[in-house]
Amino acid sequence: MLNRFVDDEGLVNYSALAEDREGLDRYLSDLSLIGPESHPSLFPTQHHELAYYLNAYNAFVFAGVLELGPSGSSVWGKSGLGVGFFVRRKYLLDGGVISLKKLEDEVIRAGFEDPRIHAALNCASLDCPKLSRRAFEGSQLSRQLDEALEDWLTSPKAVQLDQRKGVVLLSKIFEWFSDDFVGGDDSPGGKASSLISYLNRHRSPDAQIPRSYRVEFRPYDKRLNRQP
Repeated sequence: MLNRFVDDEGLVNYSALAEDREGLDRYLSDLSLIGPESHPSLFPTQHHELAYYLNAYNAFVFAGVLELGPSGSSVWGKSGLGVGFFVRRKYLLDGGVISLKKLEDEVIRAGFEDPRIHAALNCASLDCPKLSRRAFEGSQLSRQLDEALEDWLTSPKAVQLDQRKGVVLLSKIFEWFSDDFVGGDDSPGGKASSLISYLNRHRSPDAQIPRSYRVEFRPYDKRLNRQP
C-alpha cells in the first residue's frame, strides 16, 4: 500500500488512496483485533511490537486524513494545535480505543524510549520526516530506524546550519520532544547532554557542529503532505 500511494519524497496521493482504500480498510480491521496485547505470540520481541505500533500510527494518520477529506490543506485545524486530529479522533487498536497522541506519547515514546521513532512517525505534514514507502518489520526494524534517522537528520527539514551567524536551525520536533533526545551526560549508550551533542553523534568527524552555536527552532510547515 505504501509503495502505491507514497512517492520517493514521502508525499502521499490521498485522492488515489480515497478511491482505492480497500487495502487500508482491511489493515485497519486487522489492527482493531490483533496486536501485542491480544496475540503476544505474534510479537516475539520489542522490535516486533514497536514495528506494529509505528505502522499503526501511520495508518491511522492516513485514515484520519481521508475522514477529513483528502483535499484539505492541513490536519492541524484553525488553531494550529491539531487537537481534533491528534487528541479527539479515536481509532480501534488491539481490542481498545486510542488517539494518535496517546499512541505516540504513552505507548511508543514511553514504552520504547527510542528517539529514532521521531524519524519514523509521520503526522501528514510537509515538515514531518519523510514517510517510508515500506512498512516497518520487526526483524529489520533497527536497520530501518537507523536509515530513517539518517535520512531525516541529513535533510533541511531537521537541521540547517548558518555558519555566518553561528546558528543551528532545527525542526520543532527537537523542541517539542527535547526530553527524548537530551538529558544525560554523553556517556556511551546514554542520552546526550545537549541537542548539538545528540546531532554530532550522527555526523562525521569533519562535519561536527561547534558547541558554541546557538540553537534555534524554525516554524513548522503544517501543510498537508499531499502529492502535487
